[in-house]
Amino acid sequence: MSSQVGCARGCVFCETGRIGLKRNLRAAEIVAQYALAHANLGARPANVVFMGMGEPLDNLEEVLRAIAVLREPAGSRSGAPHHG
Repeated sequence: MSSQVGCARGCVFCETGRIGLKRNLRAAEIVAQYALAHANLGARPANVVFMGMGEPLDNLEEVLRAIAVLREPAGSRSGAPHHG
């Protein structure tokens, strides 16, 4: 899942780094990615990996808030953001 729109790291091998950091995603936006995957797969994803756009540690507070929501049975079951 992505944690940012763009990325400030500027790694030469990464296309995302070329566009630069536009903004951090809010926890609700991060959880919404899970909800979309859930809806498109027709099942709950078994694993969540933060390796989409952005560096998760650069948006740690919102990533941790999203993880807290996803760890709640109701949060991961429905995929609906309850916080944020």
